Amino acid sequence: YEKIDRLLDDNPDIINLVHADVARICSDDGRESTFSSEQFLRMIVVKVIEGLSLRDTIIRVADSDFLRNFTRIFSGKMMNFTALQTAMKNIGEQTWEKVNTILFNFAFKSGTITGTRLRVDSTVCETNIHYPTDASLMWDCFRVASRLMRQCVEADAALDMGNRFHDKKAKRLFTFIATHTGKKRSSRAVRRATRKLIEKVEWICGAGRDFLSHSATIMHIPAEARYRLDELRSMLPRMRQVVSCARRVFEGETVPASDRIFSIFEPHTELLKRGKAHKPVEFGHMVTIGQTAEKFISFYRVDERSQHDSVLGDEAIRAHKKMFGEYPQEFTADKNYHVSPEHTARWEEKISTYSVGKKGRRDEEETQREHGMMFRLLQKFRAGCEGSISVLKRVFGLYRCLFRGFKSFASSIGSIVFCHNLVVMSRLC
Repeated sequence: YEKIDRLLDDNPDIINLVHADVARICSDDGRESTFSSEQFLRMIVVKVIEGLSLRDTIIRVADSDFLRNFTRIFSGKMMNFTALQTAMKNIGEQTWEKVNTILFNFAFKSGTITGTRLRVDSTVCETNIHYPTDASLMWDCFRVASRLMRQCVEADAALDMGNRFHDKKAKRLFTFIATHTGKKRSSRAVRRATRKLIEKVEWICGAGRDFLSHSATIMHIPAEARYRLDELRSMLPRMRQVVSCARRVFEGETVPASDRIFSIFEPHTELLKRGKAHKPVEFGHMVTIGQTAEKFISFYRVDERSQHDSVLGDEAIRAHKKMFGEYPQEFTADKNYHVSPEHTARWEEKISTYSVGKKGRRDEEETQREHGMMFRLLQKFRAGCEGSISVLKRVFGLYRCLFRGFKSFASSIGSIVFCHNLVVMSRLC
């Protein structure tokens, strides 16, 4: 922490960038926040490095004189976890990219890192959703729609249309489907329950549409009701998509993943199949990282719609040249980054050792290439990327993002990379 403290002090531009995003945070009474942007940034660093939740971060710092000094709060009043959460949500993805660039420039100019080697690998960061099934997603739609309409009526009785939702009946149907699916004796009963649940969700989607139309005829609506109506308005298209896919599956149609939605709360979630034995299907987004020989993450990428590894591998090499001024002398990645022998030959003209294996059968020349000493040494170097990904998942929180929305998802990846690089530099300095 002392070395990280010096690194932050040596790079004041990092604080200036963060300040531009968190300067709008206000206290509960509407006045400007009593905490500085530097204090927020240092609290975020503690949270990520320690792998704590927002509440636990506040408790840990409040009980530690050393961490109070590191975060520059000293003996003053401790911030609450909602202020810290707001600060983290306000720092955008592009700001974290610029912050990481500043840290990279400092590390490169000081000679802490070199650009001779580059290794690239990818992993999945999960979104905070339950395992999606048609039944569970339909139950989510029903309970959320009924809850939002009830809350609107509680805030303004003029919105009441006399609907009775019967949540318990829908929940019983979902519970029966979830507990009896796969049992031969109950297959017909499960199918009947599924049909009833689909009809109930279709009904509540129609009720929600009518509810919104009715609300448009009312002149003065309280702010609380307007907020719930906006939430219902944004949720209804997702609910209709869920029940439409469930209806298609019920009728025997195969629905592609591109037409599906895996959570009404995190609609940006992707279904990813990477051939892992222990986890054949994952729900989240692909994160690609590129590391130098010193384990410094010089490149990272997360897209709302994931691209193939081969595309991102080429992008990582070009980004390396842009940052270091030249291509790496040695590049390595796993077989998923292989495109074709011609593609490999083009990169070998620019990179002295391009250690990417070929999938499938190899001819004699390709076998000899992959059994060369430098190729095999670089494959051992590539395996170290697996260890770095493990650390990012277990310690820094890359396993699952708990924030809602893709923008917050991408921002959390940027904060994780920044804190990882701070720890790496603290060990190298």
